[in-house]
Amino acid sequence: MPAYSYTKSLENAYKVNWKIEDVLGEKRFDPAQRWLPLALSGASGATGLVEREQRALTQVEMAAYAHLFGYVEEFIAPKVGALARDFELEQRDAFDALTNFAAEEVKHMNLFRAVRERVDSQLGFELARLADSAGTARFVLGKSTAAVLLLTSAIEWMTQRHYLDAIKDDAGLDPLARSIFKAHWQEESQHAQLDHLETVRAFAALTPAERERAIDELIELVAAVDGLLKQQVEHDLANLATLLRREFDARESAELRREILRAKRWTFILSGVTHPRFEELFHEVTTESQRARVGKALEGLFA
Repeated sequence: MPAYSYTKSLENAYKVNWKIEDVLGEKRFDPAQRWLPLALSGASGATGLVEREQRALTQVEMAAYAHLFGYVEEFIAPKVGALARDFELEQRDAFDALTNFAAEEVKHMNLFRAVRERVDSQLGFELARLADSAGTARFVLGKSTAAVLLLTSAIEWMTQRHYLDAIKDDAGLDPLARSIFKAHWQEESQHAQLDHLETVRAFAALTPAERERAIDELIELVAAVDGLLKQQVEHDLANLATLLRREFDARESAELRREILRAKRWTFILSGVTHPRFEELFHEVTTESQRARVGKALEGLFA
């Protein structure tokens, strides 16, 4: 396992730091290209759609992807900001690294808000999306720090997988979309490492009973994420129908619902919890029986 440090993470963060205006500027998405990879959008499995309609689905899903990442970062920024205060006087390298981490998450929220607005503008209507991000953030932050950090770590590692495995070499992807995801990937790389350090620290302070509770809460959080994904799928179906100006019959709706949900579950849950670096962390802070409990819960969720 790589050796992570607060100092090195901060040094790397300064090297790759970017501004929203440099990433977005006045650039526009190309309507003739895909805005999200097929694997992350569900378009490849939507056999009832012609190529033009599959491309439109990736454009709808770009808005959903941006919204969902901005949505989850609503709880990451305040949690990391609170963790930084543990180091504010004695360990300035950790304090500076975590404070910068929190500030970058705020920047990412603003980036994704701007992306959503750009997509709405180009598609010609305000796309429906999940509401009450503050309420969801309060729910997540009501759980133990250890559980929240495990969820956060999975999120950070999934961003690495998305860019490297699905986005970086996708020649058919819109250039603006690729540049947005590259910028996000660059800064999240440091966040994933800091999450690792903080998760290990959080679990080290727990009693065995508290660790068991953290695992229970992690399972609750993953189930909650899945519930949110199901809600967003319904918004996506409505958005696609509006964009294409047509209704879907029962068979088409069932296929689209299945494929979009399958893609979302991979994108926002499974690609994170199966990332090798997350698995290393999870193995370090949990027991065999706890890992089996989480595995069983995931199997039941996706059965």
